[in-house]
Amino acid sequence: MSENDTRSSFSHGRGLVIAASASAIGLGNLWRFPYEVSHYGGGIFVLIYLVLALTFGVCMMMMETAFGRRTGKSSINAFTETSRKHRFIGYPMAIAPIIVMCYYCVIGG
Repeated sequence: MSENDTRSSFSHGRGLVIAASASAIGLGNLWRFPYEVSHYGGGIFVLIYLVLALTFGVCMMMMETAFGRRTGKSSINAFTETSRKHRFIGYPMAIAPIIVMCYYCVIGG
């Protein structure tokens, strides 16, 4: 990156946590989650969900954030910089938000 390129960032750590949480929670947890809990008995489903969200979700969010801050590049270019043979990992990370946006547009409509 040249000196003239500036990237915006969160001014406080709390803003990052709120934005990442809002992205992770999404519409599925508001609409489908209560249905699944009531339909399949509830307790163990909620317990497994919370364990997975707190372990895998938090670890993946921290890893992805650290990786992006370290490279300062897009997901495709970040993985290319690390290793050319791992470049393919960046493509699903770039395409996933587009698919999610389409899903939200259909559900919202």
